[in-house]
Amino acid sequence: MSAGCVLAAFAHPDDESLLAAGTLAGCAAAGASVVLVCATRGELGARGSREESPEAHGALRERELRAAGEALGAVAVECLGLPDGQLAWVDRSMVEARLAASLRRWSPQVVLTFGPEGLYWHPDHIAVHEIVEAALDIVAREGLWPRLDYATCPLGWMSELVAAVGSRGLPTDFFGLSPEAFGVPEASVTTVRDVRPFLATKLRALHSHRSQLRACRLLEQIPEDIAEEFLGREFFVAARPGRSSCEFLERAAPALGAA
Repeated sequence: MSAGCVLAAFAHPDDESLLAAGTLAGCAAAGASVVLVCATRGELGARGSREESPEAHGALRERELRAAGEALGAVAVECLGLPDGQLAWVDRSMVEARLAASLRRWSPQVVLTFGPEGLYWHPDHIAVHEIVEAALDIVAREGLWPRLDYATCPLGWMSELVAAVGSRGLPTDFFGLSPEAFGVPEASVTTVRDVRPFLATKLRALHSHRSQLRACRLLEQIPEDIAEEFLGREFFVAARPGRSSCEFLERAAPALGAA
């Protein structure tokens, strides 16, 4: 029997692996049920050829998401199938109700999602943040009040990662994004987890998203020591304290310590 549940709600396949894979793997190892909820199938992500349709690419990315979930020990992967790139304009009440239904179904003690900055101000990420907050308000009125943590990184972290990889003469492509856009002020980060005991699992989850590594060669070719230094830590901002026990986080603490 599961000793608790952590539900990770993000926008696209691979968000979960980049931001929280070590924490999720640690929670699974501590006996918690890990549930991944992904708003879209990521059909607008980097495609291998112009001949591949968005529909086919979305199906591929959903398979990759499920493979990542398997690597992380997730008990369920729910893909809402909302339109990639258009989450700011979806029927919010419908999506909030669907997510609230997932929260009722799994009764998580912990929810992980984006903060208000959406990691790097991606409109889909910001929309998911808002949808999760609204869904939590719905279930709170019914007595379900999980702890909520925002997964993010401190400002400058991505720039340092890019510089470290570039210093080895390796490619630093990261989806064409500006590293300066990532993160929140370091003072707002409330939790830094040392996930190095689960780094191999995190890298397996990241590499499950093979279709995207063509546009993210930094992760594809990252040296082991740089991966340990940068991907071996995960950053969170405490948003809601929750009213349920999170004992599985305590059991994971020897492996998921403060970095």
